[in-house]
Amino acid sequence: MKKFAALLFASLSLLAVSCAGPGSENATPSADVQVTRKSMDSEVIKTVANLSIEGMTCAHGCGGKIQQELRAIDGVKTTDLDYADGRDANTVSVEYDPAKISEQELIKCVSSIADGQYVVKTVEILDYKGLQSRSSSSGAGVKSNELDKVFQLIDLVQSISRLVR
Repeated sequence: MKKFAALLFASLSLLAVSCAGPGSENATPSADVQVTRKSMDSEVIKTVANLSIEGMTCAHGCGGKIQQELRAIDGVKTTDLDYADGRDANTVSVEYDPAKISEQELIKCVSSIADGQYVVKTVEILDYKGLQSRSSSSGAGVKSNELDKVFQLIDLVQSISRLVR
């Protein structure tokens, strides 16, 4: 009986340690995350972080919770989820103001949800830099701010179409 109790205790201890998940470790969650940066020419000036996240099991519960928590941060403008069942890592794209928040804070936010269930593996930062306004002599009689509105409308239509799918 003593052997059985000792075996049961050892099994339960092992189970408790193995189920604690990555959130129980004391290492900083952003220390092992690979961050890359790319500058892109664009008519619209914005910064987007594409976070590759492991641990999501569904789009609505997991993905929705991650997006909700990220959108609650001052400086986050929009989020967009690219989720597929069976994928090791799914992507949440976050448009944010780098003057108000850093990618490290985005990583910390995701890592703190659900006791560390979600792990950010990589972050790709896309810095969209505005092109210099074109002269009217080039035949492009469209002003830069009008083009910004067109691109914003295209982004809105694309976001709505993703939601409908």
